[in-house]
Amino acid sequence: QKVQMEQMTLYRELGINPLSGCIPVLLQAPVLITMFNFFQNSIALRQASFLWAKDLSTYDSILDLPFTIPAYGDHVSLFAILMTVSTVLYTLSSGQMNTAEGPMKAFSYLMPVMFMFIFNSFPSALSFFYFVTNMLTFAQQSFMKRFVDHDALEQQLKAPKNRARPSDKPRAQARLEKLLAEKKKK
Repeated sequence: QKVQMEQMTLYRELGINPLSGCIPVLLQAPVLITMFNFFQNSIALRQASFLWAKDLSTYDSILDLPFTIPAYGDHVSLFAILMTVSTVLYTLSSGQMNTAEGPMKAFSYLMPVMFMFIFNSFPSALSFFYFVTNMLTFAQQSFMKRFVDHDALEQQLKAPKNRARPSDKPRAQARLEKLLAEKKKK
């Protein structure tokens, strides 16, 4: 709790809105929901083969199991495994930026494994899409790390001229207080 309080104080000093990370996720949600439906129902993907997948509109089975694993199925999908491995590798590579500790850190590694169980029976085109997306994101992050001067960025964050006073209120709070004051005057 103390670390979270200090982090919120730092956000306030630097003028960072912690909820700003939610906006891209909310913008992506309709696209992702559409893709889940598109890959299953696309006529163009039916009987279309790619690499080892014979039909991109259904799962790619590289190994049929003689038994059924609960919540996994009776087959092994290689695209789902590749997607899981790429997600775990990306999580490991970005681990230095992740400040989570304890159970939350373990959850960031457990989540891709849960996705492997979920995506095992989903269309192989969807698993392949996520695999390629993970690889492109990994390449983009590696490319960006080459051009970011971490020392200069740290000095800029530590510079007192760039910091707001801790007594300054966020703009939204100041506007809300202004509206309440105007309402009281009426």
